Amino acid sequence: MAESTSETPVLDLLADMTANSVAASSLDPETLMLVRIAALVAVDAPSFSYVLNLEVASELDIDPERIRGVLAAIAPIVGTPRVASATGKIVEALAVEMEIAELEELSEEVAEQEVYDQVDDDEVEDDEVEDDEAEDDEAEDEEVEGEVEDGEMDRG
Repeated sequence: MAESTSETPVLDLLADMTANSVAASSLDPETLMLVRIAALVAVDAPSFSYVLNLEVASELDIDPERIRGVLAAIAPIVGTPRVASATGKIVEALAVEMEIAELEELSEEVAEQEVYDQVDDDEVEDDEVEDDEAEDDEAEDEEVEGEVEDGEMDRG
């Protein structure tokens, strides 16, 4: 058996399976996502499954009303308990998505602040170097002036 070099082999496998399913289907992308969501309800899938599929549905501009329509359409087939369970899991999935979005935003802000802080540190270091160079120049000027005065005194 071939060894996986990925850090997420299971997620990679699921992504490959999903891509193969999409390629094999004759459904348009929106209908395919609605059918997948219906299937998730039917098998009482975990919240994480909804996270992945709702993200794709969002990218396809499938609005929540259409997803509610799917839930209403399949309720007589899968039953109220499955639809209620799915609704709770969808809410959990959306909460996870919101948390992820907030964390990504916070991460970007922290990264931007680190860049800003680094620029400030570089400017401080440049200022310190300039101050040190100015002090060195002043010391050299005083030394030269002292030598000139000593030379003038020797002549006089």
